[in-house]
This record gives sequence, C-alpha cells and structure tokens, in this order.
Amino acid sequence: MASRKTKPRRSWPQRLIIGFNVCVIVVALSTAAVFGYVNTKLSDVQRLALSGALTESDPTPGAPENFLIVGTDSDLGLAADDPALQGRGDVTGARGDTIMILHVDPKAHHAALLSLPRDLWVEIAGQGIHSKINSALGVGGGGIAGPTTLISTIENNFDIPIHHYVEIDFAGFENLIEAIDGVPIYFQTGVRDYDPADGLAHTAIDIPGPGCYTLDPQQALAYARSRHMQYQEVPGDPSTWTSDNGNDLGRIQRQQDFVRRVLQRAVTKGIRDPLVMNDLVDAGVKSVRMDENLSAGAIIDLGRTFRNFDPQDLETTQLPVYPQTINGAAALKLTMPEAEKVLAQFQTGAADVDPQLRGVSVTVHNGTARENEATNVTRALQKVGFSTGRPSDELGLTDEASIIRYAPGQERQARLLARHLRSEVIFEPVSSSYSRTEESALVLVTGRSFTGVLTAPRPAADVPGPTTSAPTSTTTTTPDGGDEESSTGDDATTTTIPGFLPGPTPPGVDCG
Repeated sequence: MASRKTKPRRSWPQRLIIGFNVCVIVVALSTAAVFGYVNTKLSDVQRLALSGALTESDPTPGAPENFLIVGTDSDLGLAADDPALQGRGDVTGARGDTIMILHVDPKAHHAALLSLPRDLWVEIAGQGIHSKINSALGVGGGGIAGPTTLISTIENNFDIPIHHYVEIDFAGFENLIEAIDGVPIYFQTGVRDYDPADGLAHTAIDIPGPGCYTLDPQQALAYARSRHMQYQEVPGDPSTWTSDNGNDLGRIQRQQDFVRRVLQRAVTKGIRDPLVMNDLVDAGVKSVRMDENLSAGAIIDLGRTFRNFDPQDLETTQLPVYPQTINGAAALKLTMPEAEKVLAQFQTGAADVDPQLRGVSVTVHNGTARENEATNVTRALQKVGFSTGRPSDELGLTDEASIIRYAPGQERQARLLARHLRSEVIFEPVSSSYSRTEESALVLVTGRSFTGVLTAPRPAADVPGPTTSAPTSTTTTTPDGGDEESSTGDDATTTTIPGFLPGPTPPGVDCG
C-alpha cells in the first residue's frame, strides 16, 4: 500500500521503464556543463554504433529532432528471487516494453511525446514478417541488431525519422525516483491493480482512498506499469470498483501523465542544485545506452534551450488504434486516416505551420448573443494557425468565462488555446466520444468576457491549467473491413474504454 508523504526507500527493479528518464537527464547534464564534467559523466554511458540506422540530423542550428526512447523488459542482472521475474516463464532477452518518440523543436521551444503501444501490429524491418512492434527489439539476440531493427521498423511503417536512440534499463527507474524523493500524487478516489479474470493483483499499487500519497520507487513502478487498473467510482465505496479496460492504452495515458509529474517534481526538488543534479546524473548515466552521435555538445545545447521549459507544456500524444485478433493473438492496428494526422507532427518538416499548433483543432460555439461570433472567432483562430471545425451556436449560456472542452490527452492543447484568447477561461474535460462528434478534440464556447484572439500567446504562467484529467472515457474505432494479416475478421465496432487519471490537487491541499 502506498504510504502518505513518506520518504521513499530503495527497492527492487521492475519490468517497466518509462521515457521521462531522458528528459530529466538532459536537463541535469545541461546544468552539469557549468561544473565542467559532462564529458566525464558521458564517458560512463554505454554507446551503440547505430549511425547506419539513424537519420542524419539536419545541420541547421535549432532543427527539429526525434529521440527514440525505449524501456526494455530484460531481466539481465536481476537476482533469482527478484519479484520482477514472477510470471516471465521462459521469456529471455529484451523486448520493447515501452516505446516513446520525443520530438524536440528548439526554435519553437516545443517538445512532444508520442507513445507507441507495444501490441501495435507492424511489418518488422528486414524480417519479412508482421508482428507486434515490441518484438522488433529482440531481433538478433543482443548487440545493435535489435535497436537497428526497431529504428528501421518505425521509419518504414510511420515515415518518422529517428535521429537519436536512448535505451533505459530496469534500475534506472527506481534510482531516479529515489533521487527526487518519490513522486507525490493526489488521488480523488481509491485505486488498485486487480484483474477480475484471474482474481489477482499483478502489481502492488493499492491506494485505499482519497488523499495525497508520495509513491516510492516500487510503488511508482507498480502504478505506471499496471495493465489492470481499477478505481472507485464512488470514493470509499468498495462496491463501485470499476476496471480501466484500456490495458496498454490506459497505461500509456497514465505514463504520459506521470512523465509531467516526474519532471515537475525534479524542478521542485531543485534539479539545478548541484547536489540534486549530481544524484540525477549519476542515476541516469549508469542506466542508459545511447547512440554514439549524441554528443556532449548536443546535449548541452539542447538542455540550455529547454532549461526553463514548463513540464506542463510537454505535448503528449497517442496513436488512434483499434483492436483486432491476428493469428489468434490480440493486437492493435492504426485507425486511418486519423493516425496520419498524429504521425505528421513527428515527420520532421511535414507541415509548414507553427510547430506548437500542429494537430491542434478547435470547433467554436457561440455562447453569447453576439451576431456571427462563432464564425468570426473561427476565422481569427485560422489566421493564427489553428485547424478548425464548423462554427455553430450554443446560445442561452450566462457564463462570464469562455469554456474550453477537451478530450483525454489534450490538456496541453487546451492550455495553448487559452493562451491565445483574450478571455476568462473555464476548462471542462469531456470524453473522446463527445469530441469526435464535434470534429475537433477541443471545443471553445465563447463567454461574455471574450474580447478577441491573440496572435502571440500569453505567457504560460498566466494560464494555470489544466494539468491532468479526471476519470473519463477513451474511444477507439474499428473501421470497416478485415485484416490482411490473417485476421479473425472482427466486425466494425466502436469500443468505449473507461480510463483513469488522477485529477489536480484540490485548492488548499499541500501535496509536495
């Protein structure tokens, strides 16, 4: 059970690593530069000769780049009685348990994180087969064959160039969590890992009820890796346990939220303090493998650019997918053409628009009695660079503030929209199914305080939210037609997947 506001203790490695490690390490190393030991620290990092697989970086200063961040499920180095070995059976080697692409655009001061589901069905580069994407890392049994295959698989299937590669081992997660003294999270309700199918808890996360809990390394891993998350719809009522049936998709959503929380915690704990920074760097460099082209100078330049980056401005993105049974196994496939819009954000140079506005689509409703307001606001947003849906009226409202309705995973986009508005704003989370009926993930309902659209956004500090979503719904759609890779021929359906994310800390509550 998680302990309330307790000091985290050193714990055993687990089977999941998530990509925030690299973000923290980059900031820490950039700060370390002023103390003159970056090169010394980087000499401890294991390098991989991946130049033949990686896309050559654009030599133009400040050009966008993609970092492939991989957490493996390798059990190398674990003791024979380590709990992480439970249930692995005859599994050997390493597979990509968590696969993320971090897109950084220094000129726009913009960073975006795309998570690829481990069960995504793709053509494995150079193997002449289709399989789940997490199997690509296991090709070759070690060395650079696995990373090379995974990089090529992503580039071939999604047309996303990979400029740098970073791989993180088991111990890195717990070491970094310990270096920042745990991760505080306010839970509005009870949370646990429990699989109704077998009656078992597969991880140790167990939050008994509402409150602030500081997760230690073991608890943090249990929370981040849970594929059988349940939450109480009515806090304190054990008869209302509800399963987050999203499995990998729900886990991705929680991991991306967790990335922001860890980055914010690192900043709060004083990542630029020499002692804190040294602990983070030591924890990081011993736990990663990276390509040989990621030089100390490149890390320093990147870190300096993003030194004051607000973790809440990190854009997190999921691919729209649908479930399908292939050769008797459950898998996920891309939903087209929706997936193309997401992928375009990571295909460097694919869109000639303000990078911060790529993929941000808004449908405007007139919430006042002012004539043609929805149409006029839509045109103003288009001039700034937003994509827009068809404007309409939603009259009869008496709110002074404008309302921004946003779907799960669209917190950063909602905040960016608010920064472009000359208006008081209320953020209102909605389900993905609602947003799909609106043509856009964001819906703006103008209020009486609305006076215009700003060409340049207000400072991020002027718009304090939203940071997280309350429990809501994630929708995936199965398109018509069968699967060409030996599918069972699933019918076209729309599946609504209950999802869970902890909400913001209530006003007046100190949660670290």
